[in-house]
Amino acid sequence: MTNQPREELDLSGLWQIAFDPANAGVRNSWPDHGWPQADSKPIQVPEIWNIAYPDAEGVGFYRTTFSVPETWRSQITLLRFQGVIYRCEVWVNGKFVGGHEGGYTEFGFDISAVIQYGSENSLVVRVTALSKAREIDGTALQHAPLSKQGWYYVYGGIWGRVSLETCPWIACESLSIDPDLRREMAQLELGIHNRRAECRQVEIQLKVRDPRGGLAFEQQCRAAVPPGVAQFSYPIQLPRPLAWSCEQPNLYQLETRVIDEDGQVDQRLTRFGMRDFSVHDGQFFLNNQPLYVRGVLLQPNFPVNLINHPSREMMVREINLVKEAGFNLIRSHLQPAPPAYLDLADEMGMLIYNETSLAWIRDNPRLLDHGRRELQTMIARDRNHPSVVIWGIYNENPQASAINGAELARFARALDPTRVIVEDSGGSLAIDQDFGWIDRAAVTPAWQAQSERILDVHLYVGSPTPDSIYRWLSSMGTGVSSRVLAEEGFGSPAILEEYDRESRSYRGRIFVSELGCGGMADLDELVAGFDGREDLLDSRELKILRDGMHQGFQERRLERIFGSPQGLFQESQDLQVIGNTQQVEALLANPRVSGFIITQLNDVSWEFHAGLLDLWRNPKPAYYAAQNLNKPNLVILRADRASAAAGETVSVDLTLVNRLPLQTKAVIQVVVYDPALQKIDSRQIKMPFHPGVHPLEKLRVDLPIPGTYRVTARLLQEGEVLAETTETILALEGIAWNELPQIPIRCMGRQPGSALSSRLVQVDPAGAVAEGDSPNALYLAAHPGTISAAEWEVLLDAVESGSVAIVGALWPDNATALSAINGHGLKLRLHPGIGSWMGCYHWAPQSELFSGLPAGGLVKAPYVGVIPKYVLSEMGGEVLAGSLRNTQSRQEAPGMLWYSDIEAVRCGRGAILFCQYRVFENQEKNPLAARLAYNLLVTAARLSSSLPTIG
Repeated sequence: MTNQPREELDLSGLWQIAFDPANAGVRNSWPDHGWPQADSKPIQVPEIWNIAYPDAEGVGFYRTTFSVPETWRSQITLLRFQGVIYRCEVWVNGKFVGGHEGGYTEFGFDISAVIQYGSENSLVVRVTALSKAREIDGTALQHAPLSKQGWYYVYGGIWGRVSLETCPWIACESLSIDPDLRREMAQLELGIHNRRAECRQVEIQLKVRDPRGGLAFEQQCRAAVPPGVAQFSYPIQLPRPLAWSCEQPNLYQLETRVIDEDGQVDQRLTRFGMRDFSVHDGQFFLNNQPLYVRGVLLQPNFPVNLINHPSREMMVREINLVKEAGFNLIRSHLQPAPPAYLDLADEMGMLIYNETSLAWIRDNPRLLDHGRRELQTMIARDRNHPSVVIWGIYNENPQASAINGAELARFARALDPTRVIVEDSGGSLAIDQDFGWIDRAAVTPAWQAQSERILDVHLYVGSPTPDSIYRWLSSMGTGVSSRVLAEEGFGSPAILEEYDRESRSYRGRIFVSELGCGGMADLDELVAGFDGREDLLDSRELKILRDGMHQGFQERRLERIFGSPQGLFQESQDLQVIGNTQQVEALLANPRVSGFIITQLNDVSWEFHAGLLDLWRNPKPAYYAAQNLNKPNLVILRADRASAAAGETVSVDLTLVNRLPLQTKAVIQVVVYDPALQKIDSRQIKMPFHPGVHPLEKLRVDLPIPGTYRVTARLLQEGEVLAETTETILALEGIAWNELPQIPIRCMGRQPGSALSSRLVQVDPAGAVAEGDSPNALYLAAHPGTISAAEWEVLLDAVESGSVAIVGALWPDNATALSAINGHGLKLRLHPGIGSWMGCYHWAPQSELFSGLPAGGLVKAPYVGVIPKYVLSEMGGEVLAGSLRNTQSRQEAPGMLWYSDIEAVRCGRGAILFCQYRVFENQEKNPLAARLAYNLLVTAARLSSSLPTIG
């Protein structure tokens, strides 16, 4: 008996590459005798070619040589590739041995018939990488399953390890293990490849060792194996199995030996876990116990390497950080996680939601072919990993999913009966500013052939979270109307009405598979991490963003507000903490929600905002905030208003969320502090001790004087603080409207509210004003969308003649207003200002305009009702308050974008004070809006005397 393990020869190292822009390599015999030595360059394998040649795309030919030991002659020699992006063709010694399509999974060829044993062999690989700008080999980028290359970077090359491997003539071809925890068994499907010309008898030996190393199962049998690949099925009985879970990742090991008639042995060692994972009516179950999914989304992009982690150490660090933060699932987004990553997840007890690379692929004649291939290769490679619990097909792709999502789900079910299958993540509802759709989403439970409905939603609503949206998040699925989203600028009323109809007919739980807010990482630190490699695609882009940040920061003299760019980065990260915390707390307080996935775990180069970790996997403050949210017990405070007038009383909701029971001695202690941090109220709250979501009493907080009040709640058990949270409320001094400068205010369109009515002179559409009106009046267009074209001409003519006007928040549908303003030579452009999984950050200086308001940094929670929904391109005037983000469309060159929120702009001999803060819409119900409206009027009145200084 020859019991020799498979031998392996690693072909990693320095190869040659010759790029082929004219696509002439095959015609000119490059794979054989015509290799273009003079035009070839050195390249490291494995590695995407863009590391050595950053701007390369299209077609490239790789070449290397290797020697095969004479002792291998009696064996089969396999050529293995762990990954080539995107398509490849392979020649050995000038003979074509096969091709492969698909960038993210492994493949191989039997090259026994073409190699020369004991001497040198040549290996040539033609690699096709696609392009954003043109078709390559007749394929467009958007028609191929290439993960997020259309979103991030296009790259190509042999990125995975290449090796030679021996195996016997009769050998294991495939092996899959389907655990069945309830029946205390696992089903083994074994594929045996007989490369001989005749049927052969083999002995099959199976041994299973339990997680402690003990022998749990043993079986021997004989079988006839005809030429080709034969499939064999064996039940493996495992009485009282040790279940695999996040807390106890118990791993079994199967040893499979196939012994042919000549005594040659092929041996395989395979780990598996006994676990059961499924979903019913939107509720997930692990080992038949309800599981609340607490997930993070791993974006398919990595520093330097782009396509995979640069080191095993980064993988270990990444999963450890996720585990330590209390998450139980990683969504490997639009790219299957590599086997080494899944091995670690198996060992560490981390659930994996594994997705194909179909991404946002567009309809094309090969759509079904791509889908089947990507699913088959992913499932075949990864199905024995107990950590993998969900197969994802599409993401936010209702068009492709409608064409074949159900068919691909049935195909995946035929390949693997044991896992949950998601047809289209976010298929039920996807919402961002000015964006959204409604569709039906389907999920297939484990062990079932029939899919079922699920409400699978993606929500990006910015930071801080408006009160109306917070209430919607905490009660969605209970009949509450979703129209508040449209009122806040997310999606259309028609979409949301349809979603409400779907929600009312759905009795299951809601899965929020994407949500999150952004906070900028330190661009200086990110660029420094590349150690001077400024030629790399991601390093180059980050350097552009860093330099744009420094230039814009200096030009706007933002050092007077933030001190340095690092101060701005830190404040933006504070906003990420606020938004993520508010939104996740709302979901945790909603018993109809079955879980969430935060977008995203890691920053990506131009997405240097959204991660809980930065590009180099260093935690940001949002990481530690998520760690707090994932504790077994959570106390939530939510005031019904972020700001109020001094003298008012504010209601604060108190909610306890328990995942674990508490002792009867546990208490919640609530303390209220006044603006001087003096304790003005303290009480203990009665509460239930069993797990669940427990709305407790409403707290009433009096605000006798102006300033910031703090309400702190602590969950205490035998002196130990199990959970703690703080809510702040800003109390503002009342407005003395009668102290406004005594300048007439000519109101155009709808008036802003009763408080100002005594000071307003209404202008009729013809331009006539009331008797006694002063010629140096201030014009006020509080609601620009209510002003006619004729009225705009009156206002703009008056400004050009020397008057000052205030124009309130403009919206994209204010067509008449936009046309009139641009018609007078002001290039006014609106842009979304809410921010999504990446932020749009609004800065306000300490100035007369923000007198009596929190200022001197980024605006945060107190401004939640008035933050601009849309911001303006800077128009060359005096920017009194502004905002920034970076380009977020891959159709644009990378760069920082600087906007104005409030800007004074010259127009003829006069000036317009544009204010995108929503002050006039809210001044009657929001004291912060009222204060800012008052300050605007004061500032506008003083502009009249300083018009020559305005840009």
